[in-house]
Amino acid sequence: MKENVIVAIDGGPASAAALDWAITRAVDRSSAEPDAQPIELELTTVVDLGWSPHDVALSFQPVYERALAAATHEVERRAPGCRRTSYVRHGVPVDELVRASASADLMVIGSNKTGLLTGAVYGTLPLRLAAHARCPVVVVPATWRPRIGPVVVGFDDDPAGTEALDWAADEAVRLGRGLRIVHSWSIPMTVAIDIGATVPFEALGEANAEALAITAQRVRDARPGLDVVEILDTGPAAPVLVDASGEAELLVVGTHGRGSVGSLVLGSVSHDVLLNLPCPIAVIPHRIDGTSSGGQTGRRQ
Repeated sequence: MKENVIVAIDGGPASAAALDWAITRAVDRSSAEPDAQPIELELTTVVDLGWSPHDVALSFQPVYERALAAATHEVERRAPGCRRTSYVRHGVPVDELVRASASADLMVIGSNKTGLLTGAVYGTLPLRLAAHARCPVVVVPATWRPRIGPVVVGFDDDPAGTEALDWAADEAVRLGRGLRIVHSWSIPMTVAIDIGATVPFEALGEANAEALAITAQRVRDARPGLDVVEILDTGPAAPVLVDASGEAELLVVGTHGRGSVGSLVLGSVSHDVLLNLPCPIAVIPHRIDGTSSGGQTGRRQ
């Protein structure tokens, strides 16, 4: 069964990084799995009709079309075995891309948020898309360069964490990489205050270590030959994940499917992870069901 990967194109540096990542992944996967079905890359751009009068916005469409043509040429040059299509949509970019995600297996988008930046998290398209998309979304930093390294996944012992873990493990197998499962834990402040000096820190650490070991063994049993390493740490999740991802090829985190990204991405750790991208980050939505969220507008190129 072919994999449909949508790449968001706008002609800028972040878009170029996203396309580069998607092509590199397709080539690496074909090398690791010669008998696998080819990946279909859908290059998508959205003519933004929300910022100006309709006729003015449409006058910029040739610019979008040239960006798509250049991206298509790059795919043909570097990954001739990939099926490829291009698609022009019209509307509000985040809405159109979320709509498109309902029929995709993966969406790839670039981000210029590669350093300490201020501002609301949802003030950027990639983060809003990651929060609402119906398929996994990979956010690629504009400064990305290819490197071979492990797939790192942030794991919480809940359904969203399990889905992210399984996706990460499958991706590691597809790419022929190792998997690093990262779990951080801490005693909530309210609990620590309540039980004071009787906090069973050592016992809690052992319980978390045991849970992580059981999870890692499940992954090993399901995917013989996969190199799985467990990383257990204490403290806030973001610094632990960023530190563990220093040499990673991909970092994978999950969402809780409520229109916001879960504890390992947004909230107090948002700037440390998604706004300070240590590497490309795959955000896996909870309960991927493939249900369509509506039609699409635009035209095939």
